[in-house]
Amino acid sequence: MNEVGYGIIGCGTIAPIHAESIKDAENARLVAVSDVREENAKDLAARYGAEAYTDYTELLARDDIHAVSLCIPSGMRAEIGEACANAGKHILSEKPLEINTKRIDRLINAADANGVKLGCIFQFRFSQGAEKVHGALKEGRFGKLVLGDAYIKWYRSQAYYDSGAWRGTRELDGGGCLMNQGVHQIDLLISFFGKVKEVTAQTALVAHTGLEVEDLATAMLTFENGAMGVIEGSTAIYPGHAARVEVHGTAGSAIVEDGNLSYWQFQEDRPEDEAIRAAFAGEGDFGSGAADPISSLKHEGHLRQIRDFTQAIIEDRMPAVDGREGRHAVALIEAIYESADNGGKRVTL
Repeated sequence: MNEVGYGIIGCGTIAPIHAESIKDAENARLVAVSDVREENAKDLAARYGAEAYTDYTELLARDDIHAVSLCIPSGMRAEIGEACANAGKHILSEKPLEINTKRIDRLINAADANGVKLGCIFQFRFSQGAEKVHGALKEGRFGKLVLGDAYIKWYRSQAYYDSGAWRGTRELDGGGCLMNQGVHQIDLLISFFGKVKEVTAQTALVAHTGLEVEDLATAMLTFENGAMGVIEGSTAIYPGHAARVEVHGTAGSAIVEDGNLSYWQFQEDRPEDEAIRAAFAGEGDFGSGAADPISSLKHEGHLRQIRDFTQAIIEDRMPAVDGREGRHAVALIEAIYESADNGGKRVTL
């Protein structure tokens, strides 16, 4: 195989980012899209020269589609993902993979049983800031890891939540400011520090109405490696700030904001460190979701991940962020919700 044919199921807000990324990715081609709203499917298909369907099973029946981007609400991905796997299609799902680990395991098991690849969109892992931090971690430049923190202090209007009946529901959104918005930075934090051993948390709904989920959350973490950390998340903070992940060790510290390095300092400085600090960017290649989920979002991150997923299919290897990697952040968020629902009880993962 030298070209991967893609389908997109779900033609809502995030689908054009996938379509644009597939268009720009080498060895990838958008073949067809599907949405229960015919006008959504036809509009996206017309923009990218694809076929439009209202029944995704017709899309899955096509032999020239090898992989599917799932851009449907989170709580619908297990059933439709299983159908994709049973049809022999590789699956690249938007974050989170599903609303809980039980449903994620259904996806993983279906992919394994059918010999297809399962990936989860966590595009910030492909940012230059994250790649530099991962490189320094592999070299041991941080020394002993001490503190790892994720801060997602964003703003979402009431109109945002009212724009879709599934938004802010347990059944289809799975959670609020952590599961829907903060999951990117939580995933990045885990990718830096490894798995969390224990968590104590609290959540609240403070600024929106009609939601079944939180718009404010804090959590205290203990990682398996002995480091500690904090997660702070909200969609009630005006006007919204850059999402930040901090890595602190006995020999160095780094801060990544919206995928860009904003702090980089080590006990043993190297000549290249000054060049890295001099290149600190403002908004950078990925944009920010601080105030709006789409208006400032750039497709560069999705493009890098779709390139990797495409090559993983062609080379028959695992994608950089597979289903099991995508599971970790949801498992932690589940534990945070369990702790908060039980008065801040310590929960062991």
